[in-house]
Amino acid sequence: MLEFLVGGTVLLFLMLAVIQVSLLWAGKGAVETAAHLAARRFARAAREDFRKARETAFFEAFRVCRERPGGSLGTAALTTLDITRDGERGGDRASPGDAMCVRLTHGVELIVPWVDRVLYALFPGKKLRLGDRHYVMLQSTRWVTVE
Repeated sequence: MLEFLVGGTVLLFLMLAVIQVSLLWAGKGAVETAAHLAARRFARAAREDFRKARETAFFEAFRVCRERPGGSLGTAALTTLDITRDGERGGDRASPGDAMCVRLTHGVELIVPWVDRVLYALFPGKKLRLGDRHYVMLQSTRWVTVE
């Protein structure tokens, strides 16, 4: 009987881990998609008005991250978009043909009980804990050429 309880607990933990990892995988795909769409939106409008293009790209990334499976306004609030000229320095204008680095960072909440603490402890990248909620910060980078 004891072996059944231990085996059942281990099996339950593994099933919950598979669910959480699949949700993380879907979140990573959404972050990649959001970075791609934001970079395209920025590249099209950056020549005319750099600041407005940055705001439009951020809104696009924010919208995609909010509408992803498992997304909410709470997790979308953990979205940042950095646009730099060489990957390190910021820029305030862009000319046609300039290469710009668009880096999107988005917080994905670990929501599966028990597994959230384990994955949070094992995650090698940036992570955040707010109260009893655990977030991992997924990042995607795109290089675009201003049109």
